[in-house]
Amino acid sequence: MIINTQEDLNAIAGTSEYEQFIATLRGSLFTVRKDEVTQKWVADENNETIERFGLTREDFEPIEQPVLPINETANDQLLQQLTQERKAQERQGVTINGIRYAGDPGNRQALQEAIEFMNDAGLTEFPKWKCSDDEFHVNHPLADVFDAYRAVGVRRVALIAAEGEYAAQIIAGTLTDFTEVVWP
Repeated sequence: MIINTQEDLNAIAGTSEYEQFIATLRGSLFTVRKDEVTQKWVADENNETIERFGLTREDFEPIEQPVLPINETANDQLLQQLTQERKAQERQGVTINGIRYAGDPGNRQALQEAIEFMNDAGLTEFPKWKCSDDEFHVNHPLADVFDAYRAVGVRRVALIAAEGEYAAQIIAGTLTDFTEVVWP
């Protein structure tokens, strides 16, 4: 049976079809939407459908609020920003004997490959080395590149540890902005 009016609904009162239809109507009590200003999910009361069938919200007591999609919290935003800040610190890298070695993933891989090649070739100096500041260095020592590779790794470990400590403070609510963040 098709139920389009209050009379149609009254005609099936007391049946399982009636109970199923009432359950469906219960699902229309709220409209879930994302607020464009706050960017948070909200549930707005919606009586349009139930009023069409001569019903009111009281006919559906008790009314349960719908489960809303999870809103991104300020803490989530801070944690994401914290990770981005840590990665920016990593990219700065380290300076060994006046030459900067970036710490981003691509450069860490390049350092490792260069070290492996030089070791396999039995060489101790790069005839020409291009540093992270796009400057060329002649007869650059493999030992400096190896020291830089290790220093980048040590710095990365320290940055991740600091990120973990700051993340715990954000979660605990004791860190609400980055004015107190000092990276190693």
